Parts: sequence; structure tokens; C-alpha cells
Amino acid sequence: MENRNEIPLGDQFAAAMDWWRDAGVDYEFSDEIVPLLADEADAEHARPTAPAEVKTEEKPPEPKVKSADLPGDLAAFRDWWVGPDNPFANGHAARIAPIGKEGAPLMVITAMPEIEDRDSLLSGPQGRLVGNVLRAMGLDPNLAYFASALPCHTTLPDWDQLAADGLGSAIIHHVTLAKPQRVLLFGSKLPAVLGHDPAAPPESFSAIADTATLATFAPDRLLDHARQRARLWKRLCQWTAAQ
Repeated sequence: MENRNEIPLGDQFAAAMDWWRDAGVDYEFSDEIVPLLADEADAEHARPTAPAEVKTEEKPPEPKVKSADLPGDLAAFRDWWVGPDNPFANGHAARIAPIGKEGAPLMVITAMPEIEDRDSLLSGPQGRLVGNVLRAMGLDPNLAYFASALPCHTTLPDWDQLAADGLGSAIIHHVTLAKPQRVLLFGSKLPAVLGHDPAAPPESFSAIADTATLATFAPDRLLDHARQRARLWKRLCQWTAAQ
């Protein structure tokens, strides 16, 4: 009589694994001997331990922009800002140059140009809001210096990465060259880009390059939230009264 197993080898192996699994054996075992009747402390001591993982500190990458590498006068900086060497331009949106003269009574820095901007900064509804804020402060918008933290409109910018790339240094350098008397900063993410503690309230951010600064929300958020506009107005009254 021919005694031949008709069950394929793969099915036999699977059946054996199922048998051990049903028996409660669902862990990986090694050839190391472990005394099963020892007390817990001895058993823990007897278990083989994996070698400790050695962690090496990774050096952070160099920023794309350093203040020392930027143009040393305002006109050259503005040319660089809209030129091909500016690494902060993202996408195909138009690069918008700053507007205004050195030594302006107020420098307005917004997070980015409006999506409608083509030839000038803040040419849409956000610009009208900012203009009204300046007029309410008793300042002619034509006398202000207008700039943006990013050279073109950007969808969902990664502000943490931009900070690591040196965007904060570029903004500080711009303020240093423009020499405004005060700065109005529109963008809740910008203080952190400039090195401020992101958990701190915006009221605690008070200066850029030793120039008195008030930080508030971006114009698009202010347009959508009347309560934030009211809060900004209250802070502006306190800020201007203290100057």
C-alpha cells in the first residue's frame, strides 16, 4: 500500500503555525534559556537585552538666507526681493516689490501679497482695510512703507520651514534698511518667524530691529472677524498713545 501524504507542504506549515497559535504561542522565541519558575526579578534579569541605541545629534541645515549675504542698501534689496535669487518665492504668482521711502513714519509688513496683486502690493480688499486703519491712526497711507514677508502670494506656506530657511533674517534686514519710525506687522505667524515665542501673546512682541512694532492678525483674518478688528483698534489706541 502506498503511504503518501496528499496535503501540500505549504498547507502543512500553515496548519502547524495555526496549532501553535491556538495553543497560545504568539511570541517570537530565541534559543536563550529563560528559567520559567524563577521569580519576576530573576526572570527580568535573565532576559536578554538589546544593545542601547546610540543617537547622534544631527546638525541643522544651513539657512538659505543669511543677513550678511543680503544687499547692503535698500534699492539693491528691493531688486533682490523680486529677482530670481530670492528663495522665498513659491509658485507662479507675481512677485511684488515693496512700496515707499526710507525713513517712513510707519512700515506695514503683511504676510504676503493679495492673490489679486499684480503691479502693486495690497491692491485689493486687504489693502483697503489697511489703508483705513492707517487713516484712522491719522496717517496718510501714501507716506507709509508697504512690504510683505513673502514676495508672492503663497497657498498654505510652511512658516516653520521658512523660518529655518532664514526668512526672519530677511525681514529684520529689510526693516534695518528701510529705517521706519514704527512697524505694523500683519500676520499671526510672523512673530515666531522672527524668533518670538509662538506661545506668547501677540502683545508681548514689541520690536523688530529695535523699532517699535505692533503685531496683529493678517488682513484677510481681520476682514472676516469684526471682534479681531475691534481688538486691533483698542491696541492701536494704546500703542499710539504710548509713543
